[in-house]
Amino acid sequence: MTIQKIRDLLYFDIDKASSILSQFDWGLIEQISISQDEINNKSGEAKLSIPQISSAGIGLENQKKSSILETKKIHHDLFNRVESLLNNSDLIVDLNSLNIDEITEPSQIHSHIENKPYISAEGWGFFEDYQKIKSILDNFTELIDFVNQSSLQTIMQSPEFVEFESTKKQVWNEIKNIKDPNLKSKKTREFKAQEEQIEQKIKQGTQKIQFEPWMIDGIKSLITNFMRDQFIFRIYPYERIPSFHIESSLKRDCFVNENLEHLLYGYGNKPNIKLSVFGLITSMPTKENYQFDPLSLLEKEPSESDIEIPLRQLFTIMDQFELLVRKTNYPRITIHPIAVFREFIIKKDNE
Repeated sequence: MTIQKIRDLLYFDIDKASSILSQFDWGLIEQISISQDEINNKSGEAKLSIPQISSAGIGLENQKKSSILETKKIHHDLFNRVESLLNNSDLIVDLNSLNIDEITEPSQIHSHIENKPYISAEGWGFFEDYQKIKSILDNFTELIDFVNQSSLQTIMQSPEFVEFESTKKQVWNEIKNIKDPNLKSKKTREFKAQEEQIEQKIKQGTQKIQFEPWMIDGIKSLITNFMRDQFIFRIYPYERIPSFHIESSLKRDCFVNENLEHLLYGYGNKPNIKLSVFGLITSMPTKENYQFDPLSLLEKEPSESDIEIPLRQLFTIMDQFELLVRKTNYPRITIHPIAVFREFIIKKDNE
């Protein structure tokens, strides 16, 4: 039985992958180009060359489709080569190859990955586009008012609400005409309870998210200063151990499809289809969360320089701000992503 993988690449850091490949080739990068005949109306062309891989032409309008196709071929070929080389060197741990039934706590996952620099994992993903968050905050009040008004209209046009409103006056008149005090009291309570249920639904449907202006301004300032271009991707490989997940920051110019709105429309911020990530581990906190802090040495061994201490203290203050927006605590890990993709396994019987 032969196993073949087909991948839909959503994101690929070609510079990082090229760097890895060139080091396996001892840094001797060969330039291989292909000739393209019968290309009309061409005034210029750039070549992207990878060792032993046909180069991709990034041409003008009449070459656009073929150039994109060639580039995608390079992405897949380069990814496969790099992955194969790292696998053969025993530098990658595939989280999905672990026996999850034997894993009961995150420390067991960490023990499998602590001696491998690269990691590959499939799981449930979550995209966080902070440019979009800032754009939403810039128009927060108007957007919330629109959502609330839309929800209110949906409730008011529901069959349950329409029927209630159309019979409301008639029901009250019928209750007023009831002679039996006990029955009248009972019917009144029942109808008021129904009224309260409808009002509760309206209230829930139009419940405003409470953000004070100072909080909105503060969040926008944090994003501007610390997360302006951040596009975070989280992946959860194990449903029954959700405290462990992989966090990565994606470069906007490394998405295979340049239109991020198209990508997010297709998959959504919280995809209901599993995705995979491959990358270099950059942060793996310990259970004790111990980390050597050189800035703390200032108190023990103060510098003779009058300016060094206050300058380095500013970095301590900046550290506190970064804790608000970037905090990798055990058991989650952070990676430098090389590829984000969707993988399909095809099994074929050998003839």
